[in-house]
Amino acid sequence: MSFVTCRNIFQSYDGRPILERVNLDVDEGEFVSIVGASGCGKSTFLRLLLAEERPTQGEIRIDGNAPALEPGPERGVVFQRYSVFPHMTAVENIIAAESFRSRFGVFSGSKYRAARERAEATLERIGLGHVANAYPAALSGGMQQRLAIGQA
Repeated sequence: MSFVTCRNIFQSYDGRPILERVNLDVDEGEFVSIVGASGCGKSTFLRLLLAEERPTQGEIRIDGNAPALEPGPERGVVFQRYSVFPHMTAVENIIAAESFRSRFGVFSGSKYRAARERAEATLERIGLGHVANAYPAALSGGMQQRLAIGQA
């Protein structure tokens, strides 16, 4: 089974079709790029994947789960403008992203140490382990983009 499955997606606004007959299967770990002219429905499709909108027709499933009714933590997005915090190091950026899901938005003690270990592992996985203590301004654009992906 695919990690992301989109079947027969239609989306229209005020009766004007934006997306028609979109079918997509994406396996876990696979990267997909969506390219097209301005106004062709790329952003609309992204909003559907994020469950910010529901398709007029069709179904989107992530990891085999029922179609989402609203956005949740299992979906992430990285925008063209990097969403990293400039006043935090790379590892602090990853920890911050995880801490937002905690009750008070901050870790301390053993929870912080565990979050730091996970963040360092994430940075290694995305090829940024060697710049864990660098600030975003010291990273190239591509490195900042990977950091933003790590946050998501």
